Amino acid sequence: MPLEKQISMAFPTLIGRFTAPPQDAARVNAELQTQILEREKVVPNDPHANAGGWHSKSDFFEWQSPAVRSLKEWVGEAIQQMIRSTLDYMNSMGMRKAFQGSIRLTAWANVSRKFHFHRLHNHPGCSWSGVYYVNDGSSEADSSPLSGVLELVDPRPFTEMVFTPGEPYGQRIPIRPKAGMMVIFPSFLYHLVNPYMGTGERISVAFNAQTIEQKAG
Repeated sequence: MPLEKQISMAFPTLIGRFTAPPQDAARVNAELQTQILEREKVVPNDPHANAGGWHSKSDFFEWQSPAVRSLKEWVGEAIQQMIRSTLDYMNSMGMRKAFQGSIRLTAWANVSRKFHFHRLHNHPGCSWSGVYYVNDGSSEADSSPLSGVLELVDPRPFTEMVFTPGEPYGQRIPIRPKAGMMVIFPSFLYHLVNPYMGTGERISVAFNAQTIEQKAG
């Protein structure tokens, strides 16, 4: 008799991709770009993983403008979806748990120009991290396939040493920026941004979400 067969996924890493409504994104992005480039002129770079370019202080959501408020609402909506999707997966595996707490958001703006990139890093102390693309700069760098591309790294160590047909393990997930797109992933996930090869600006807003559990009592 044939074997009874059952194959399931283990240790999944949920990656969220969200797209703002085109008309709203065009309006918000135009305002954000103006505000970010003006702020870049007067506020010193606050370097972290960026090699070149400008990294604002982590006070972006405190900037006063309708566009910043709109983006914060989009980020909040997307984070809530990531939480729901995570809990749905846990429930499907028989692990019943509800999230009772709050979310603290911090964000910062990034401006990259030619040859600027972000080194391999993650975001300790946070639950979810992500990026929203204000200006992808893609029309300026079509001849460079990896220009400004975000890469997410397999979080399991040494998986690149294991060969299987199709080689699904140890691979990096490349994500090409697109204005109006948001990407969210667990903060433990190592990631990098390849050198931007365009002649314009690649502008993004990155953010962290810290989950604050509600204490029983």
